[in-house]
Amino acid sequence: MKLSLEYGWDCTPDEFWALYYDPDFAVRLHLEALGSTSAVIVSQEGDLDTGLVRTLRYGQRPPMPGPVRKIFGEEVVTTEVSTFDPQTSRTTFVMTPGTMADKTRIEGSIELAVEGGNTTETFSLDARVKIFGAGPIVERFIEHTAREMQEKSVAFMRAELGG
Repeated sequence: MKLSLEYGWDCTPDEFWALYYDPDFAVRLHLEALGSTSAVIVSQEGDLDTGLVRTLRYGQRPPMPGPVRKIFGEEVVTTEVSTFDPQTSRTTFVMTPGTMADKTRIEGSIELAVEGGNTTETFSLDARVKIFGAGPIVERFIEHTAREMQEKSVAFMRAELGG
């Protein structure tokens, strides 16, 4: 499953990334906007000038279809490792669920570009689930959830950025 979404921003890439990688904001985003049951920055090394790596762990109880809930349980705890490259204004991430990690691969990127004074975000996600008979169902669930979470994240960030 591949997903690509675009959003326009009324801020500079520097302002976007400063908020995105603010540890307090990341935790608030998960707890207040995304409905996470828990959220903790496990580590964050480096800085926005030279590049950084952040490990974030969060729990969620999304409304899952029966087959997905049977596989992953009531709560999904995910570890997300994001790597920011200031030269390309791009962050790449790998998300690893606490259950079925060996059969689930979720990775993606967020890239910002400025053209004509306008900042555009391109969010990309690629999910591969290798569970016999359930892989496509889980991938559709991941796509649906990712779309919802992106919309909520964008709205929360826009409110924080004042536009």
